[in-house]
Amino acid sequence: MVAASDKVRLGFVGVGNIARGGHLNHLAKWPDVELVSFCDVNKDAVAKTAAEFKARPYTQLKDMLAHEELDAVYVCVPPFAHDEAEIQVAEKKLALFVEKPLGTTLAQTEAINKAVLKAGVVSAVGYNWRSTGITRKARAVMEGRPVSAAYGFWTGNFPEVMWWRQQAQSGGQLNEQATHVVDIARYLIGGKVVSVYAQGAKGIMKKRYEKHDIHDNAIALLTFDHGCVCTVATGHTSAQGYRVGIDFILDDLTVTHNNGELRIKVPGSEEIIRNQNQPYEEEDRAFLQAVRSKDPQAVYCSYADGFETHRVTMAANTSMETGEVVKLG
Repeated sequence: MVAASDKVRLGFVGVGNIARGGHLNHLAKWPDVELVSFCDVNKDAVAKTAAEFKARPYTQLKDMLAHEELDAVYVCVPPFAHDEAEIQVAEKKLALFVEKPLGTTLAQTEAINKAVLKAGVVSAVGYNWRSTGITRKARAVMEGRPVSAAYGFWTGNFPEVMWWRQQAQSGGQLNEQATHVVDIARYLIGGKVVSVYAQGAKGIMKKRYEKHDIHDNAIALLTFDHGCVCTVATGHTSAQGYRVGIDFILDDLTVTHNNGELRIKVPGSEEIIRNQNQPYEEEDRAFLQAVRSKDPQAVYCSYADGFETHRVTMAANTSMETGEVVKLG
């Protein structure tokens, strides 16, 4: 256990946008954190980042783990790059924070999940919709009230990233972006997703972009064990923008969550609540507290919980490939 007076010593795998924009800018300012080392396959990028944060650079994770004394490691890499890093960290008995999505295949993440559970380490996944203040409000309003249906969306413009447009590297938009919508649906609806049916449309974007093979748009239907049905629609053909968020339909109550704002509608009135906290900072603070106390329940989303969200998005991909309903045990 890290003593309350000691700094939590962190290593990072991946020094790209999510590491910087999501975590490093505030972690570097916190007095109870020490950024010890960084690892990335890009030698120039990791050297620059390490120099900026007065840490040590590595291009091989095994070397960083062998030479540095760490309490926890953040894995902030693109979907296709989730491979052995999490397993190596878990086997070293270090706490682990993994940015979403967890990978591009079920077998890949299942192996990691087993390794993390076997090691018994504190783990967290960066599903930061969970750590917003409005999510806490939504949970309080919805507690004890069954959700009959939910309608989720992540539809808008096209990210200009080469790996993003390739199924083998991103897992498709349902896995890469709309996974946040799937996860917050699981988190607020409760229960277990027992079946997934999905269909997708292709043909528009591959004419505009080279190496584009993901679905332009996709719609997944999730059925929960208590009967709630949830649709998640996602696409990237709307340059004008469209919508990101999810509507939860309860008896005489509709709760709309779009990560920045919560709308609570009852007959005759509507309450609008703007989110006030910083979700990345909130999830990082919870993770650090879990590392200090060695309490795996102190995080917003453990790896095992995030794995259940990943199972749903992978089932949707399988359903689009086969045209069949995928049952989840």
